[in-house]
Amino acid sequence: MKGLVLTYQGKREEGMELVKKGVLLDLQSHICWHVHGLVHKQDKNYEEALKCYAQALKYDPGNMNILRDTATLQSQLRRFDHLEQTRLTILKLRPSLKQNWVALSVAYGLNNDWAAAQKLLEEFLSMVKEVPPFDPEFSELLLFYLTVLERNGNYEKALKQLEEYTEANKVVDRMHAATFQPRLLQKLGRTEEANEKYKTLIARNPDCYDFYRAYFGHNGLSLDDASPESINTLTSELEVFANQFPHALVPRRLPLTITSGELFQTLVKQYILRGLKKNIPSLFADLKPLYGDDTKRSVIQSIVEQYRDELEAESGTKDEDDSPTTYVWTLYFLGLHYSAQGEYQRAHDILNKAIEHTPTLPELYTAKARNLKRAGDHVGAAAALDVAAELDGQDRFLNTKCATYHLRMGDVEGAQKFLGMFTKKDALSPAKDLEDMQSFKFLLEDGEARMRENMLPMALKRFRTIDKIFLDFNDEQFDFHGFCIRRFTLNIYFDVVKWANDLRWHSIYIRAILNATKIYLRLFDTPGLAAEQTAPVPEPEGEKKSKKQMKRDKVKAAEEARKAAEKEKDEDAVVVKDDDPDGHKAISVEDPLEQAAKLLQTFTSEDHQVFDIWIATYDVAIRRKKYLQSLRALAKAKHLRPSSPEVHQRLIDFQLQVSSLDKESESMESILVKEGLSRLAPGEQSLVVQNSQYLQNNSTNAPAIVSVARASHKIGVSISEVEDVAFSLLRDDVDLKYQVGVDALQLLEEINSTRVTEFRDGCQKRLPLSTAFLSKDELAKLKQKAAPQDPDASEETAANGDLVIEPTDTTPNP
Repeated sequence: MKGLVLTYQGKREEGMELVKKGVLLDLQSHICWHVHGLVHKQDKNYEEALKCYAQALKYDPGNMNILRDTATLQSQLRRFDHLEQTRLTILKLRPSLKQNWVALSVAYGLNNDWAAAQKLLEEFLSMVKEVPPFDPEFSELLLFYLTVLERNGNYEKALKQLEEYTEANKVVDRMHAATFQPRLLQKLGRTEEANEKYKTLIARNPDCYDFYRAYFGHNGLSLDDASPESINTLTSELEVFANQFPHALVPRRLPLTITSGELFQTLVKQYILRGLKKNIPSLFADLKPLYGDDTKRSVIQSIVEQYRDELEAESGTKDEDDSPTTYVWTLYFLGLHYSAQGEYQRAHDILNKAIEHTPTLPELYTAKARNLKRAGDHVGAAAALDVAAELDGQDRFLNTKCATYHLRMGDVEGAQKFLGMFTKKDALSPAKDLEDMQSFKFLLEDGEARMRENMLPMALKRFRTIDKIFLDFNDEQFDFHGFCIRRFTLNIYFDVVKWANDLRWHSIYIRAILNATKIYLRLFDTPGLAAEQTAPVPEPEGEKKSKKQMKRDKVKAAEEARKAAEKEKDEDAVVVKDDDPDGHKAISVEDPLEQAAKLLQTFTSEDHQVFDIWIATYDVAIRRKKYLQSLRALAKAKHLRPSSPEVHQRLIDFQLQVSSLDKESESMESILVKEGLSRLAPGEQSLVVQNSQYLQNNSTNAPAIVSVARASHKIGVSISEVEDVAFSLLRDDVDLKYQVGVDALQLLEEINSTRVTEFRDGCQKRLPLSTAFLSKDELAKLKQKAAPQDPDASEETAANGDLVIEPTDTTPNP
C-alpha cells in the first residue's frame, strides 16, 4: 500500500519497487496483485495490468472491485470474448443491480452475439416495474433494445415495441424514434407507410441530404449512381419537393448531380442565378463537387460569364431581385472558379477587379489569398489576409486564417501575435495555450512551417505532441466504458467504440506521423544534423542591440516576471513543467530509424489503403535493411497507384539496394525478395531502360519528370542528363505547379548543378505569381514590404489598450 501511495505522489520507481516486494512476500495475496495492477494501469500499461488482475482473481474470484476493473480493461483492450465471461460472473454475484444486466447485454453486443443480448434484455425488461414517463435512462435502454431487435432481424417486433413505447411516452429522443420507424417499415416492405414517414421527416428538415437519400433509397432509386431510366422519376419527385419547400436548397441542388445535357443547363442556370442574386457566398463551394465532370464545369463557367457580361453592359434583363452587390458576388464566384481550374493569373485579375468595385468585403481578400497561395505566393497571400483581418479585427475566423497564412509564409512570431488575440492573457505564450487546448490546426501548421524553415527540433516536438494527444484520446475512452453503462447511453457508447477504433486513421494524425517520419529520416541520412540543430546560436561580437530591441526585451522580461508572480500567488494552480521547451530532447535521439519505425508500427500491422503510409514504411524499412518489409510496402503502394511517381522512384531504388545481395544466396529472405521483385519490375530490362520508358509514358506529367530525374541520379547517369530531364518541366505542354518546381530545384542544388539560376528563372517565367523561386534576399525584402504595420508600434498600441485599425492596401504586385 505504501508503494501505491508513492506512485500517486509521483515517486514511481520507488513505489514500484515496494509493490514488487509486496508481491514477492505473498504471491497468493489478491490485494498485492490488485495493487500491482493498479500501478500498471496508472502508467497506462493495460496489458500488464490485466495480467495482474487475472492473477488476483485466481485467489479471490468473487472480488467485485477486481472484476469491475478487469471488465473495464478488457473493454479497453477489445477482449470482448473474455469480457462476456467477466460480465456474466458479475451478474451472477450481483443480480439485483440493473447495471450488471445492461453491462452484460452490451458485452454480448460488442462481441456480435446479438441473439444473446436480445434474450437477456427481454428477461430484464420483464422484471422491470413501472417506470415514470420521459425517464431518460430507461429511454436509452429501450432504444438500445430496439437496435438489438433490428440487428437480429425482428423488424415486426421492433416496430410494434417502438409504437408502444412512443405512445406511452417512454422514449425521450423523439428524433431517434422518428428516423427509426420508417427504416423498420422499409425493411418490412410497407412502402406506402414508409414513404409517408420519410416525407414527414423531409418536411421537418427539408435541407437534410440524409432524409432525401433514405427516401429515394427506400424506393430503389440512387442519388449517387442514378440510372438513365430513374433520372426522370428523381427529377420529378425533387421538383415536387422544391415547390413544396420554396426556401429549401437541397431539392434544387440534388438534380444537378444526376442530370446532364439541356436539362442540367436549365436547372443549373436557375440555381446559379438564384444564388448570385441572393448573394450567397458559399455558392461556389456548393457547386464545386460538380467540377469532376468537364462538361458541367464548362456549362457553369459559360452561365456565370454570360451573366457577368450582362451586368457589366447593363443590357440584360434585370428584374427587381438584382441588387447592387450581385455584380461583385458574380466576380467572386468567377475568381474562385478560375482558381480551382489552375488559371491563377486570370483569377487574380478578376478578384482585383472585384476589390476595386467593393474594397470593404473581407471575402474578396480571402479568395485572393487562397488563389495566391495556390499559385505559390505565400507572402502575397498573407498580405491579402492581413487586409481582410483589418476590415474585421474581431472575427476569429479571419484572424485564424491570417495566422495560418503567416505560418505558411514562415512568419511564426507574426502568426502567434494574431492567435494571441484570443488566447489566455496569463498564458506563458499563445503557442503554449494552444498546445494545452489541443489545437491541431496550430500544432500541425506551426510544425510544418518550422520544418520548411529548417527548425527541426520544434517541428518534431509539434508532431510528437499531436501523437501524444491522439494517444490521450485513446486512453480517455477508458472512463467511458463504465460511465456510458452507468448513464445508460448505450447507442452512443457503441459509436464511441467505433470512433476509437478508427482514431489513428484520422487525416491529421497521419499527416503528423508522416512529417515526423521525414524528420527522423533526415536525422539518419545526415549524421550530425541533430547536434547542428541543437547548438546554441552565438551572437555576433561587438553587435549592440538597438534601442527598440532593448525596449522589447525589457517589456518582455517584465511581462514574464508579472506572469510568474501571478502563478506563485495562485497556490491551487497546477503548472505542468515543460521539460523540453525547445524540442532539443525530441530531436536528440540515438536511433532515429527505430523511432520512425515505432510511429509507423500501428499502421504496418494492418492491410490498409493509405498510400503515403506505405511509402513512408518503405523509406524506413529500406534504411533498416528490412528487405521483405520494404518489398511488402512497395507492393502495396504499387497496387494502390501503379503509375505513381513515388512508386517508380522507389522501385528503382529497391532494385539498386537488393542488387548488392549475394545472388547465389539460398536464404529464405533472398529467395522471397527475388520472387517478389520479379512481380513488380521486368527483370530483363536495365534500370536505365525502365526509367526511360516511364518518362516516355509520362512525358507531360510534372511529378513523374522529377521522379525520373531523381531516379537517374540514383542510377548514376551524368549530371547533364539529369539537368536535361529537369529542364523538360519548363516545356509548355507540362502542367507545372510550383511545388513540383521547388522539388526539382532542390534536386539540382543537391547535385551541384551549374544551371540552378537558369532553372530558377525559367520557373519564375512559367509561374509569374509564385514567390517560391526568389532568392532569400529578394524574399526577405518582399516580406518586409508586405508587412502591414510596424511591430513595435503595434506592441506599444496594444500596451496602451487603444488599438485603432485602419485598412491599408498591402496587396503585393506579382
